[in-house]
Amino acid sequence: MQLDDLAARVMSYADANRFGDEPVATPVAGLKMVRSRVPSTSTPTIYRPLFCLVLQGTKQLVVGRNTLNFGRMESLVVSVDVPVLGRVIDASPEQPYVALALDLDMAELRGLVHEARFPAGDMAGCAAQTLAGDEQIVDAMRRLFALTERPEAVPVLRPLIVREIHYWLLNSRHGAMLKDLAHTNTHAAQIARAIARIKGEFTSPLRVAELARVAGMSVSAFHEHFRSVTGTTPLQFQKQLRLTEARHLLMNAGYSVSGAAFKVGYESPSQFSREYTRQFGVSPSKDLAGAMAATRSIPWNGHAIPAEVVQNAWLAEGTA
Repeated sequence: MQLDDLAARVMSYADANRFGDEPVATPVAGLKMVRSRVPSTSTPTIYRPLFCLVLQGTKQLVVGRNTLNFGRMESLVVSVDVPVLGRVIDASPEQPYVALALDLDMAELRGLVHEARFPAGDMAGCAAQTLAGDEQIVDAMRRLFALTERPEAVPVLRPLIVREIHYWLLNSRHGAMLKDLAHTNTHAAQIARAIARIKGEFTSPLRVAELARVAGMSVSAFHEHFRSVTGTTPLQFQKQLRLTEARHLLMNAGYSVSGAAFKVGYESPSQFSREYTRQFGVSPSKDLAGAMAATRSIPWNGHAIPAEVVQNAWLAEGTA
């Protein structure tokens, strides 16, 4: 079966390159691989638009108020930038969690929608969806991953295979959501514009009326469609962006609790600590101390940082 062969190739590639259980970017631009031999704790990150194909094991993703579990021969599509909590829930040394993730190219999707004249459905569904896999996409992902062994072919073949994968995604059960985003006058595309504004200005005070104007909607319609896409409210969405970035600053950039709070837009460190604790189940100071104490050290610029911090830094790029 193609899926078993692809999983074996990914695990062999990880072993040959002595990779651990952290997600890894491959030499093929936009393609990442994951081989995790143990379940993981929930990790906050911001997912960018991506397609993930699970070859083995199971992962759980919390997006707003929605919880998604997806496993072998299932795929995940994230259509807009969105904060999530993700963890591997089914993995072992004998049966690791194995997945491939590909960044989605919205320009490529728009070009294909225009060229093939795909109609919009205006379904404005959740930003993250999981569905059963597709044999054509599995085959295309297998050929894309095979380019890791043929680097000289990457410049020629990668654009063709990536375009093919985008085409099959538009024809798959993920297609309705992606077609809506590719058309500029749908509710999904309008909300995507508002999300881009929030992400670009997440340290500034949230002005819902201005976001509704950016989306071209009334305030009430904006709230309704925003919740449909993200599973949460604009205010909660901004808060998750702030707290995820603050955790990244604490773990990766040496910020103090108050420094991280001010950097992401909080005026009160005590309010920041309360909301951080509510979001992650532990105070920021205890979270940082626990991460430092519980992990092995890796040399970095003459100092030592935890392996988990290295993983979280990569996860901030968003993968499954």
